[in-house]
This record gives sequence, C-alpha cells and structure tokens, in this order.
Amino acid sequence: MPLPSAPLRRVRCGAVGTTTGALAVLAHSGADGHLPDAGLVFSLVALLTWAVSGLARHELTPARLLVLVGGGQLAMHSMLVLASARHDHVSVERMTAAHVLATAVVVGVLAVAERSVLGLARVLASLLPRKLTPFVATAPLTVPVYRHLPAAAVVLDVLSWRGPPAGQA
Repeated sequence: MPLPSAPLRRVRCGAVGTTTGALAVLAHSGADGHLPDAGLVFSLVALLTWAVSGLARHELTPARLLVLVGGGQLAMHSMLVLASARHDHVSVERMTAAHVLATAVVVGVLAVAERSVLGLARVLASLLPRKLTPFVATAPLTVPVYRHLPAAAVVLDVLSWRGPPAGQA
C-alpha cells in the first residue's frame, strides 16, 4: 500500500525534524553545553526539519530513523558548538551520553508513532471507498472514415425562383 497523502507525510517528517532538533538542543544544554541565541536555535531546528522533509515518500523504519536522528543529533551538536559564544571545556563523555540518550528516546517514540499512524491510515484506507480507475483499452480506437465522398461540390440550383408575388410590384 502506498503511504498516506502529502500533508500527512509532511506532518510526519516535520515531527521527526522538530523532535530531533528540540531534543538535540535539550541534550546539549543538559550536558552543560552553551547555547547561542534563541533565533539561531530555532533556525537550526527549522533547517533540520526541512532537511528531513525530503524523506517524506519513504516509510520511516527504525533503522532509517536511527540514521536520520543520529545524523541530526550530530549535525545539531556541531552547529551548536560552532555557534556558541563560549568555548568552555565540557565533558565529552557527558555530552556524548546526553546525545545518545536523546537519540534513543526519539527513535523509540517515533518508531512507535510511525507504526501507529501508518497502521491507522491503512485501516482507514481499507474502510473508505476507492477511487474509480478507468478501464484499460483492450482494442485500438477506431474512427469511421467515409470512403465515398463526392469529388466535386454539386451545385444543384443556383438561381432562385423565389421572390415577391407578381401582383405586388
């Protein structure tokens, strides 16, 4: 069965991008990482959400989600480190653990949500009436062509005998 319509696909990918970006920011700040201003953080989350929307045509399996969310966490971490005004030394183990934990939480929640939403969409699609499809042509289209057409136009009566009555002149 094909995936649901485009708006539902965009909502799914928007949820993946937003939760990945938001939990990357929370994991980064929770591990004592410093954050840049809020506008830049929201821009990075929006950029990540836009990047994820390219996968809207595919079902997001747990393996795809793991690659997607792990890459998103890594990208968000590196962008937050580069954009941060302070460059304090933060424990690498603590930062890595925070991002790995955020990745595990996001993948677990989104895998269950993806399975639930697609299962519900499949059930609804089976209950709703289907679009009628046109019949497939089994024979070529035939157009009648008349073979016995006159070669020249026939002018039967050019002069008209019709006119005003003779007594009205």
